[in-house]
Amino acid sequence: MPHLSELHGAATHLAVVAIPVYAVLLLLRRADIAAATLNAVARWVLGFALLGVALAGVTGLLVWGQAQQELRGNDFRVGSLHFWLGIALAVVVVVSVALGWRAHRAGHELPRVELLGFALLALVLVALQGYLGGRMTYEHGVGVQSGGQFAQTAVGTSRLHVALAGGTTPEAAGRAAFSEAGLGCAACHGDRAQGDRGPRLAGGRELEEFRGVHGHGLFPPSVVTDRDFAAINAWLRTLPR
Repeated sequence: MPHLSELHGAATHLAVVAIPVYAVLLLLRRADIAAATLNAVARWVLGFALLGVALAGVTGLLVWGQAQQELRGNDFRVGSLHFWLGIALAVVVVVSVALGWRAHRAGHELPRVELLGFALLALVLVALQGYLGGRMTYEHGVGVQSGGQFAQTAVGTSRLHVALAGGTTPEAAGRAAFSEAGLGCAACHGDRAQGDRGPRLAGGRELEEFRGVHGHGLFPPSVVTDRDFAAINAWLRTLPR
């Protein structure tokens, strides 16, 4: 069953593709380039653009609560900007379509300057909203945590904290956290840190090296703390290099 964030991504990409294509078609038609063919094609592209905007708006509202939970502190400004840019884009598309339809009913086309302004504004809004949406997904993990990997990291660190608080030795707690059932380190580095898709870690590593590789992505400092790394590294140091 598709997740809401996946549906939002599908709807958004439909709008992201259709809106620039429609803007280009309008400009070409206004320049009297294959006007009859472009008229026929533009109707379909416009339909997809409006459908994409509508579906992106509906699914975006449904995942808004998820973004509020996952974007904390000042990072939530990214989500707010993304949201309001989407509203602005929808307004620009609807207003331009309404004005174009009214002009068509009156037997003339929109003025070239007005048409170019709507097209460029729509393209700029699409680019800005797409950039912020990418930051939300790839930098902050909005809509990704439910996919499993971010969630596993969070659950693994929670188990590690409980184990250390309960008196488990750092070596034992670190070994459990390293496993695929813990933070999932073993999935890339092997169950004995012997190396697999990722490099060999047996013998231990320095914190700076770990942060240099995993400063972002699945193991950010806000989730995997220095204390967490120290426990895992304590177990790695028990393994022969």
